Amino acid sequence: MEKAIPKLPPMPGSKAYQRAESKKQVELDRALRELVLGSQVAIEAGETAFYFMTRKGKLRRLELSPGQAKMLEDGALGVVERPEPAQIEHSLVPAAAAEQMYALSKKAVRFLNRKDNPVGFMNDEELKAQQAAEAAGTAPELPDEPEAEGGADEAQAAPEGTAGESSEQTPDGGTNVGG
Repeated sequence: MEKAIPKLPPMPGSKAYQRAESKKQVELDRALRELVLGSQVAIEAGETAFYFMTRKGKLRRLELSPGQAKMLEDGALGVVERPEPAQIEHSLVPAAAAEQMYALSKKAVRFLNRKDNPVGFMNDEELKAQQAAEAAGTAPELPDEPEAEGGADEAQAAPEGTAGESSEQTPDGGTNVGG
């Protein structure tokens, strides 16, 4: 009796490999979208501007109530991507949901103030430099890095009004703004 030869996985670059990778990405996007939709917090419009950087290296601003801005600064809320079929939107979620999303995809979490390893911090000087570069059209578009890279170029962000605070470099290459 002959043993069947096991089927080998598709070769990288082949159509079968691309289909498999696409299917994995669709499943990941679905899981992330379900997590966000199940736990997102409604944005309370207010006078506090909160800046964060998108996956493409562009600054986005959320106009938040002072209470929500404080919750983001304290680490109770996080800014995450909500992958929709046509585009990527951003939502506020509780820190626990942001941690779950970070475990699935580091790139999906755009800002989360974690005590041990904050995600997405930028000091005022970096924020102003990024805004000026975008206004002048010279801001470089950050490439989409593979998940396995370790996320050394994580998104950077900062709430408005952090001037005069000291900053320190975090182990993953981000900047932690402290007071």
